[in-house]
Amino acid sequence: MNAQPDGNAEQKFQELLTKLLATPGWTEKQQLELEMARDISVEMLRIAEQMRDGAADLENCLILLKYAKVLDFVMSSLAARRDIKPQTLRVIFKLAGLKVDEAYPG
Repeated sequence: MNAQPDGNAEQKFQELLTKLLATPGWTEKQQLELEMARDISVEMLRIAEQMRDGAADLENCLILLKYAKVLDFVMSSLAARRDIKPQTLRVIFKLAGLKVDEAYPG
């Protein structure tokens, strides 16, 4: 595992965030999806910090992988301006063991 952050990947991520946040006209549903994605990333960071501190077991790795897959789905759908059906998102979150914001439609 590379201990040095990849500057190119960081730059691409920052460009993606800038594009997502700078685009006007987000619907309330899309704003909720973006907020739920942010919550997933915060949880992923918490788990990664636990792993760094010595709890790098298989269970934490698999949880992190599940969360990463969900985060990837939400962020790529938002970036491509594809509509996420509320039932689809709810099923994906349920399978990953994540909570859906109560204000989210569906």
